[in-house]
Amino acid sequence: MRHRMPSVVNPEKRPLRLETIAGASQRKKQSQRVWHRLLASVCSFVLFIIVISIPNIEEDQNAVSTSEGVVGPPSFVTVVLPSVVNPEKRPLRLETISKTWGKASHAVYVVHDDNEYPEGALIEDGHTTFPQVSLVPETIKFDDGVPRLEYVIRTIHNTIDPDFAFFVNDHTFVLPNHLHQFLKLLDCSKDLYVGHALKGEKETAFNSGASGYVLSRTTMSRLIKEWDKPGSKCQSANVSKWLQGNPGLLTAKCFQEVMGIQLIDTRDKEDSSHKFHAYGLVRTITGNVDQWYLNKHQQLDSIFGIDERYHHMPQKGALCCSKDTISFHYVEAAENIAFWNILQKVKQQPDSISDEQIKKTMRQDWPQRPEIGAYAHPLPASQSPVWNDMIKVIRRISSGVTS
Repeated sequence: MRHRMPSVVNPEKRPLRLETIAGASQRKKQSQRVWHRLLASVCSFVLFIIVISIPNIEEDQNAVSTSEGVVGPPSFVTVVLPSVVNPEKRPLRLETISKTWGKASHAVYVVHDDNEYPEGALIEDGHTTFPQVSLVPETIKFDDGVPRLEYVIRTIHNTIDPDFAFFVNDHTFVLPNHLHQFLKLLDCSKDLYVGHALKGEKETAFNSGASGYVLSRTTMSRLIKEWDKPGSKCQSANVSKWLQGNPGLLTAKCFQEVMGIQLIDTRDKEDSSHKFHAYGLVRTITGNVDQWYLNKHQQLDSIFGIDERYHHMPQKGALCCSKDTISFHYVEAAENIAFWNILQKVKQQPDSISDEQIKKTMRQDWPQRPEIGAYAHPLPASQSPVWNDMIKVIRRISSGVTS
């Protein structure tokens, strides 16, 4: 503490001087308190701005796909090509996709007639809402798979220029959150061709077009340049008639033999379960899939290395599906709605909804034949032991849907 010695000058005015000093000290303290309060307010405001700026994971996933529009180009799009199965029901499938996974997956519908999805805005018009429509020129017919794929990749790359494009068809069911999380781990500046790998005994390995495959911006750019090279083996005019009718195989052959892009094992690292599925939920869990599909897994040891446990074969039951599952296939419109709704319900109340409630809801809402389609299987009988695995898978993958 500082001690003030009495002055010998004008001692009679010392009380006044002390009072003045005390007042100045009091005013200084008050001023300091005001500045402290002001500084605290500024700090609180800055902290508030920082907190509200931290994105919620799901909000971040949907930030570019709200009903009001998007801000900037999307980091990815899901290109929905025409399915050759039940083409007359395609408009209904596209409408249903727009009500379920289409917006959050940034769907771009490839159509030959704008009546297939009249509500969609053409991507050439610069619209930023999804789904969007890419109208194929009249010179490219429905069966012209190779020219259509080339036109679509050029259009997507030149018009939207996303980091990644996920190519599916209108029978594919997509889990947007899982797709988004999967793509966040990838580098668009590197070549990328990923999905569910298949390989015949004497054919080039490829990714299933049914379950969908991802291309990076770099790969699309390089592929377009390859198409523009005279005499390139990537051009349909320079390959066999059989490859001209199989755009997926022609592209895969181009990637591996010309561009040097190899396939990647996308299975879950924990349990070797698959993330991309070429069949619907029921057939995937029961393992009742076509033999040709199983046969095309038998050669995967030769490209990915020996898998001592499963030899890359799809597994039955709850082991069929990774917790990060991205897609299923052969899903008609009615099953799309029922599948989406039950996953949403489980996601919203994971701890309170019982196994019996999940089963009851699915049995009430799931379509039967013929509505379910010729390539899908209906739900198992009420007392079937398959339900145990069915419910485990539903719970396991429910985080993949948006709210």
